[in-house]
Amino acid sequence: MRKWALLAIVATTVMNGFGQQDPYLAGRACMVSGKFDSAVVHLNRANELNPGKADILYQLGIAQFSMNNIPAAREAFYEADKRREGMASLYLAKTEVRLNHPELALKYLREHLSSRYRVTEKEILLDEELSSLQNSPGWQKLWNEEQWYSDEDMQYQEALFLKENGDALEAINLLNQLEKKGYNRSIVQGTIANVYAGLGNDKAARTALKSAVKSDVRNLDALYQLALYQMEDGDPEEALAGLNKVIRQQPDRFEAYLVRASAKSQLDDLNGALEDLELYLSYLPENEAVYYQMGLIQHSHRRFLDAIHAFNSALELNSGKADYYFARGITYAATGTTRYAEKDMSMALDLDPLNGEIWFEKGKLDEQLGNTRSACHCYQKAFQYGIFEAGEILDTRCK
Repeated sequence: MRKWALLAIVATTVMNGFGQQDPYLAGRACMVSGKFDSAVVHLNRANELNPGKADILYQLGIAQFSMNNIPAAREAFYEADKRREGMASLYLAKTEVRLNHPELALKYLREHLSSRYRVTEKEILLDEELSSLQNSPGWQKLWNEEQWYSDEDMQYQEALFLKENGDALEAINLLNQLEKKGYNRSIVQGTIANVYAGLGNDKAARTALKSAVKSDVRNLDALYQLALYQMEDGDPEEALAGLNKVIRQQPDRFEAYLVRASAKSQLDDLNGALEDLELYLSYLPENEAVYYQMGLIQHSHRRFLDAIHAFNSALELNSGKADYYFARGITYAATGTTRYAEKDMSMALDLDPLNGEIWFEKGKLDEQLGNTRSACHCYQKAFQYGIFEAGEILDTRCK
């Protein structure tokens, strides 16, 4: 009951205080959570407020399709495709398959193959609905009409196959050849970055992502991944600029709000950071990791009581994470409530008994409480699990 009361408070606070929920974002959040019936309600409302917007209609079609409401899905996809040609053609083909209209399905598949939204041949051949068309009389005729995929398209698909099967170096070789030819340069450079990242070569991945963004500022995936690296490199200002662009163009990329919150926090914009986290939680309130992130940010700004409330919220949703108890314990210690802090460290150790850092912090708390014997035991454990500073304390205070 406490858990659901907490979630209701968060949702009510954000809707009434932070601002009314955007029905499109609410619908997309429901889709992320697999609640497609609720998504349909929100997306229909979004369509009423913004009639005829292609993105809304497309997502409404996907939500209906996921619920197997095929006539409703077809209507939404048809309207989306009228407004942005080719956008929903693949899903229109899939809906016609489910409605047992193979000729119409092939018609829309042909339109898809001619569109800028075209997916790879592999995706079409492996698709559950579309693969059933292979027994249709018009299937082979469609593929014989023309070469839908160029030699460069096929080379890119081969590079993806090599990447997926662990042959990273050969994949990079093919991708480099495509880049020199000027084939979908930004997408290819982003794929090169992914391959390098998989190899652990973050420096090369960063370089490739910068090239991908420079080639096409609309490559939001590359821009987002680059922002993650910029955060790792201690450059939150550059990361923030990129994340602002991502969110402005793709407001339903919810994970970007979390990264932007960290960037704002590092730039001393605590209110801005909390706004991003609260916005996220207004749509996806059951993510305990976001409460944990909120607590860490508030702790870093010395908002200890607020941090404790955030850690409490995380623990209400998941009481099995040592990190949450450890973070709350550190925060209790910062407020001088040592006994509460020590209890949290004990809980953290129950869940993660091989963590030297927790043993070390518990030792310090036991020492403050006058439990010298217990403190020395904790320092011994901390040293055993890699905290070398604990060894110095053992030599000086635990002889």
